[in-house]
Amino acid sequence: MVSTYWRLVGDALQLGASIVFAIFIGAGLGYWLDGKFGTFPYLSIIFFFLGVAAAARNVWVEVRKQLRSEKDKDRL
Repeated sequence: MVSTYWRLVGDALQLGASIVFAIFIGAGLGYWLDGKFGTFPYLSIIFFFLGVAAAARNVWVEVRKQLRSEKDKDRL
């Protein structure tokens, strides 16, 4: 029981971190490229939204994994 609790806490923390890092990496890369090419704020905005899309994909993958895990538990 306790092990299940901590596994769920770990999964939630991992998901939250992956959301934050995907967005920050996208925005940071866009900001850096804007500095290189002098196009501020265009690439920052584009890469920010690419980071949001990557975060949404991470959430989707995790939800599918959890649903698959629940379905496997129901079979037993």
